[in-house]
Amino acid sequence: MKRPRLVLRIYLIGLAQVAALAAALAIVRDLDRPERRRAPPDLKLAQYVVEDVIAGTGDPAVLQVRLQGLKEQVGLAVTLRDPQGKIIASTGAERPRPGPGHFEFDTALGHVTASLPPPGPPPSPSRALVPLILILGLVGISAVLTAAWLARPLSVLSSAARALGAGNLGSRAKLTRNDELGDVAEAFNEMAERVGELIRAQRELLANVSHELRTPLARIRVALDLAAEGDAEQAASSLREIADDLAELERLIGDILASARFELASDTASPAQPPLRLARFPASELVDDAAARFRASHPDRTLEVSNESHGAFLAADRMLLRRAVDNLLDNAAKHSEGAAPIVLGASKTNGEVVFEVRDRGAGISPEDQKRLFTPFFRADKSRARQTGGLGLGLLLTKRIVEAHGGNLELTSAPKAGTTVRIRLRTAPAATGEMSVNPAT
Repeated sequence: MKRPRLVLRIYLIGLAQVAALAAALAIVRDLDRPERRRAPPDLKLAQYVVEDVIAGTGDPAVLQVRLQGLKEQVGLAVTLRDPQGKIIASTGAERPRPGPGHFEFDTALGHVTASLPPPGPPPSPSRALVPLILILGLVGISAVLTAAWLARPLSVLSSAARALGAGNLGSRAKLTRNDELGDVAEAFNEMAERVGELIRAQRELLANVSHELRTPLARIRVALDLAAEGDAEQAASSLREIADDLAELERLIGDILASARFELASDTASPAQPPLRLARFPASELVDDAAARFRASHPDRTLEVSNESHGAFLAADRMLLRRAVDNLLDNAAKHSEGAAPIVLGASKTNGEVVFEVRDRGAGISPEDQKRLFTPFFRADKSRARQTGGLGLGLLLTKRIVEAHGGNLELTSAPKAGTTVRIRLRTAPAATGEMSVNPAT
């Protein structure tokens, strides 16, 4: 799971846009500041300033220097006259003019005429218009780019989802990003791969079911034709062949129904799971019964039995566990040569019973082992038509074992055979037959 970088990026982009808008607002406010508009001159303030400058001296030369400094500093022009009207010192305010910025008042030294230069024009708004437009333009461009940055991967995901929904099983979201949208794309691709595998497997199932059902049905038809045309001995022989073919059909249909039952149970809440019919029985009986059935159905195969589970009891659904062990033995027979023996073993250790089925067949590659428990998957496709089956045996066995709270372990290597172990907890004290939900 990647870090939440997308949220952080959107947050930082939003902060940048807010900062840009704040800068634009500050520019507008700065244009309207009161200090940028010169206030009307104040008579009392001007009088105070002039009196302070000319105080303490009556020397015209000194007064001239002080008034000149005042004009240079604040722009205030002053003319000082004595009572007879003669100019003592002057920096340009020769005659009084009515209006703001022109003052007359009397001091101890004489009559003062003062004037300020007319205020300049206020700053033009056009000076701030360019940066304001640039800021707003950048905010708009960043918003468009952000929208496009988010919309493009969403569009890619949407197109891939529509293509997958339209039946294009090869549709994938070609999107490489190091953020949450990249996570979504990766999850979509994984889902599409899984859906594609399941749909292809179901299509293969239809073909396999057609083949597996057609073969025994064809043999039944031939046997019936021969029985109709032959004598009683041949009819009896045909009936035995029909019974064998019907048993094969029953096994195939039973595997499909059992797999569907557990598939439905895995998609529902725990209370809706199909119940297990639990009964307490010796683990050794399961081994003995499985060995007897295998030898009866495969008289030409060698089965070596090592039963060291005597004294151990199981509380389990006997019929389902029997199917699980039978599936493992049938797989071992199908995927090993006729002369190679098959080993069925059972042992008890640390409160567990371990059932083991081992063959000396072709083995399973590491790549195929990853998909062994996928519905309808068959590793040896080159022998699929010869060995039969629907690719449900191992999956069904695994689900039966897990429903009993146990574990299924498989080890295999090419040309080294396959070993499958079932681990189940031993039963507590005798409880009789009961019905409970499967272990989770």
